[in-house]
Amino acid sequence: MEIGEGVNVALAASAELKPWKLRAEILEVTFKNGILVSRDGSTVPLPHWEKGVDVSDEWTDAKLMGLPEKSNYSKRAAALPIRGAPGATQDVEVKLHIIESENVSGQGKLKGTLGDLEVTGDSPLGAGEHVISARLQRLPDEIQWVRGDVEWSLIASSPEATISVGSTPVEVFFVLGKPIKPFEEHGVWAEALRFLCAKAGVVGAKTDARVAEQVTRYCHTGHGLHYDVQDGAAAYGDRGNRFQLKKYLIRGEERCNCYDQASAIQVLCGALGTQVEWRFLEPFGFIKPTNLVGVGMCNNPFFEYTQSDRFTMPYDPKRTSFNNHAFCRLGGQSLDACAGPHTGNETEAEYLEASIDTDPVVYRLALERLMAQYNVTEAVAAPHAPQCGRVDQVVGRPGVSSVY
Repeated sequence: MEIGEGVNVALAASAELKPWKLRAEILEVTFKNGILVSRDGSTVPLPHWEKGVDVSDEWTDAKLMGLPEKSNYSKRAAALPIRGAPGATQDVEVKLHIIESENVSGQGKLKGTLGDLEVTGDSPLGAGEHVISARLQRLPDEIQWVRGDVEWSLIASSPEATISVGSTPVEVFFVLGKPIKPFEEHGVWAEALRFLCAKAGVVGAKTDARVAEQVTRYCHTGHGLHYDVQDGAAAYGDRGNRFQLKKYLIRGEERCNCYDQASAIQVLCGALGTQVEWRFLEPFGFIKPTNLVGVGMCNNPFFEYTQSDRFTMPYDPKRTSFNNHAFCRLGGQSLDACAGPHTGNETEAEYLEASIDTDPVVYRLALERLMAQYNVTEAVAAPHAPQCGRVDQVVGRPGVSSVY
């Protein structure tokens, strides 16, 4: 049976019932919502499925992410807010073509099912093309990724009968809300949503806090990046602003820095409708022993540059510090996928206290070495313990404004 083609059902004549015929097919399926989705840089066109158009998506970049290239992906994926989210809608528009209808009367019901996804709507039974205003019977209250064939049936009451009207492949993401600004023009990337659902463990998340935790943990521990211990240079963008999302998804560079990781948290959470702030502190200072991304326990982040060890004695002259540092915040709680990870369980003050070594001796010795290096006899502006780690010096940055 071809996709969308109905099945002809014949019923033997009786004294009470005349022979009847009913044959139909689905022409179009559109999930009605305000969330734009893009694929390969272009906005997904509507409808999400239509007869005669092959929507199956062979996703070539998937292999670079450790995912299958074929897995019921659609070139016309849809994204819907979960139940209770702003803009949540259950409306689905289905165009139905009743090819043949004889001795069938009354109003029918169109029904489509794919796992727990169920779409129903009242339908005329007369021959011709009809636009059915159907509804999802139940929106999930958590992030879900639904893909596969929706099996459609048309139910008649006079006579009492049900016929198959074919199947339509779909890919639908249920997210927490409207994606952030970088996705406004062309839509949230289907590729990013697939990545998040398949790799970052966000399926089943019901809250922003849970999304932020999963994304931060994955970016720190699961993505296979390591901190640039030579220069601390960004590999996927700058201090926020433009972020190379595609390059990040496929791990185009193995090295990263704090700007990359803060931007990744903001963008990936934002794709699911979770809005986190980009935060910045300068000076930051010497770090307490922490699990530096891809490096392990470390209190000397630029050990390759100084040809020393990642973990040194506190007063080692080759110990290095962060001049500045970027991280994120959600609802007052800090997120850091560069060092830690810190997954949203600390206030900003608690996060800084846990992260920064405020021993004044460390900073005095560092300043003395700096003064000796440049033959300076009077201390000028330089990081010292009272300046480092002050929560009142943390500033918010707009963060990522565009992705590519």
